[in-house]
Amino acid sequence: MGPSPEPTDNLSVKREKLIANRLAPQLAQIFGYHALLYSSKAAELAQSNLLIKHKVVIGKEHDELDVKCRFEELPFASDCIDLALLPNILQNSENPHQILREVERVLIPEGIAIIIGRNPFSWPGLISYYKRWRNYPEAKQRDISRRRLNDWFNLLGFEMDQEINISATNQRIQNGKFYNWLKSVANVFCNCFCSYYIIIARKKVSTLTPIRPSWRRNKQLVPSRVAEPSVRNQVENWFEQLFKESK
Repeated sequence: MGPSPEPTDNLSVKREKLIANRLAPQLAQIFGYHALLYSSKAAELAQSNLLIKHKVVIGKEHDELDVKCRFEELPFASDCIDLALLPNILQNSENPHQILREVERVLIPEGIAIIIGRNPFSWPGLISYYKRWRNYPEAKQRDISRRRLNDWFNLLGFEMDQEINISATNQRIQNGKFYNWLKSVANVFCNCFCSYYIIIARKKVSTLTPIRPSWRRNKQLVPSRVAEPSVRNQVENWFEQLFKESK
């Protein structure tokens, strides 16, 4: 008998479908000229829901990439990208701050960044934390909480547009008989312990309001003699007194 086929991770497939379904209506509302998709996973999630025609798939090592590069050093000019989609990118990086700085640099004003990540307080996140604590070699992901991401976006000048929680437990609770009775408790539970989250942030740029020059001559607020420095008056008085004594 030949070797048995490897079991597929049905749970991860279900989560990807949940993420794609929740992400589809958000992508359909985004317009622009250029979209930056981090890894081929982002291209799979976007599929035909993204209305932006020019899509650039970037990554480090893959055959279906358009551009191979480091996420910390993007080979694109500043202020040229309308949308950046990052699924599970920050937790796999040793320097997520620099990745977000590059995202801020290449996005145009009012450009949109979509971050998809795993909640560190979910059951898979707690298992991953336990494996890192035990120094398991396969545990390399370092999950980032939504609060920390919000702080990083605020420092970079982004404004949070929407936050979407992805949880299979949420759907089970909503389909249950007692959902109406425990609606408030269920919402708090699902928001805190959801499996994945989607954060949509918009780049904000503070504009400078030009001041119209005044062609009228400004009136002096204080007479010139009052505005003279006191040291000059003391020196003049001292010379006057010295001249009188010499006579």
